[in-house]
Amino acid sequence: MASGFIVFKDGRCFGRRWTGHDEILKIVIKELLLIEDGKDLAKWLETQIPDLDDESGECGWGFYKTSTDEFVNRHLDLRSLTVENQQLFGQSIITGRTKLLNLREEYSCLNIDYFEIFYTMFILSENGEPPLEFSDWGAIKPCLEKNGPGWN
Repeated sequence: MASGFIVFKDGRCFGRRWTGHDEILKIVIKELLLIEDGKDLAKWLETQIPDLDDESGECGWGFYKTSTDEFVNRHLDLRSLTVENQQLFGQSIITGRTKLLNLREEYSCLNIDYFEIFYTMFILSENGEPPLEFSDWGAIKPCLEKNGPGWN
């Protein structure tokens, strides 16, 4: 059952088990840390996944994050990020995919086929393809939130 959700800029949703959601964000964080302008977004994304010692991290769609003393839902709507941060996230997906394909388990424990579904959704979104033709949700929901750094 899906317990982690990432919504792309066109509203299509990638919904999968929490372990895959977290591993995708870990890949993005790794790549953002290598980009000077990506460090703030990486730091913020780290707040969206459990700390290594958080026992509640395996609770599915949400978890209690001990370092911030907050309950976090595994739902990231990329439309809630600034345009610059959306671009950095996308760049990290592309770079991370290349490394995952080349380095495999040395880079991430995420199954490549799993990432390829996520990547396909990303590319379709970037290319302006109809979002409901490949989405884990049956409707496009509006995004009214502003999340992450850069909204000042």
